[in-house]
Amino acid sequence: MAAAHARPDDADAPGPGGAATRPPSSGRPDDLARVRTFTRWSLIFVAVMTVALPVVDLAGRDLAPAAVAAVALALLVVGAEQLRLLLGAMDVVDERELRRPRVPAAGLVALALLAVLSSGDGSTGQTWWGLPFAGLLGAATLWLPARRRRAFIVAGAVLAAAVGGAAAAASGNDVLGILIATVVAVVFIAVADVLQMWLWDVTVRLDEARSTAGELAVLRERLRFAADLHDVQGHHLQAISLKAELARRLVGTDDDGARRHAADVQDLTLKALAETRALVRGYRRVGLVTELENAVQILRAAGVETTITGTPEQVPEPLQPLFGSLVREGATNLLRHTQAGRCTLSVRVEGTDVVLRVQDDGVARPPDDAEDEPGTGVVGLRERFAAVGGHVEAGALPGRGFALTGRAPR
Repeated sequence: MAAAHARPDDADAPGPGGAATRPPSSGRPDDLARVRTFTRWSLIFVAVMTVALPVVDLAGRDLAPAAVAAVALALLVVGAEQLRLLLGAMDVVDERELRRPRVPAAGLVALALLAVLSSGDGSTGQTWWGLPFAGLLGAATLWLPARRRRAFIVAGAVLAAAVGGAAAAASGNDVLGILIATVVAVVFIAVADVLQMWLWDVTVRLDEARSTAGELAVLRERLRFAADLHDVQGHHLQAISLKAELARRLVGTDDDGARRHAADVQDLTLKALAETRALVRGYRRVGLVTELENAVQILRAAGVETTITGTPEQVPEPLQPLFGSLVREGATNLLRHTQAGRCTLSVRVEGTDVVLRVQDDGVARPPDDAEDEPGTGVVGLRERFAAVGGHVEAGALPGRGFALTGRAPR
């Protein structure tokens, strides 16, 4: 049994729009509302014209008032059913709707009009009596899956041509003219309806894509914020943990040293609080030079002799946050995974690339990337560097030591 669908189930063909209750989701809902209004009135215009043109021919015929009333009522029934199908196709559609008695009944009425009134007196207007059936067929086509529409239109065109041609032959009129006019009307109106609904569907899809793009931008910003928060908090908390451990061990044996380490813990805590608050407010714009100086202070406080070489001032400003995150990650990994005595932070420009290297002489243990969640640690650095066309290398050095190197084009 066919199920309701808001889109065609074939990706290579256009289909009707989505659910009736879908609200405009973009930042400019008026645009979608205007397109919806335009589409509705376009469909209404098509439905009215398929009925109005035969009425023009009907007015020029010498028929009894009762016959005119009967034909007018038949046109009204076909036009109303066509309009219902057209406007309904802008929302959720269900193929089972075409099996309701009212739809085939309206089709039979339209075919009866074509059979009786296309056999007129040879006037041009007699070719217009294929329009009611063509309009109804085009409206019904929108309720079918895309893969079945072509066959449905061809079958409808053949049926209408057979009925119109037979009526024209019986009355001695131009059979070829009726055949051509009927087939052209059916195909043209059906294709026009499908294209009109395709434009509406594309508009809805673009609106949803724009909304999705906005949501993705928010998600990316959240991931960036999470990565920065991880860098700031992890960097300082590792140093705080180390200093607190040193202070605990010195209590009772070197109280002055314990007090110094406790003071360092307080300073690091206040600094972490300040940077976290600034990050939350969106005002954190620390340059690479400052990041390097912070890393030197923290590493030296942990007993690691640290030096800076090169010219960090030459790093372009857009790349400074990126390399700053590499400095923080390198310092945090050193405190967490090694017991180094020396560390060198080198910045250099090689051709069109900026290279920053964090190297220590500790007993290296390569970081386990499997323990790092996406967006954090070395894995996160590689993703961020890759986004600007760069890359990150991390690994143990021959003999002793570990190096973390980031390279990115200027």
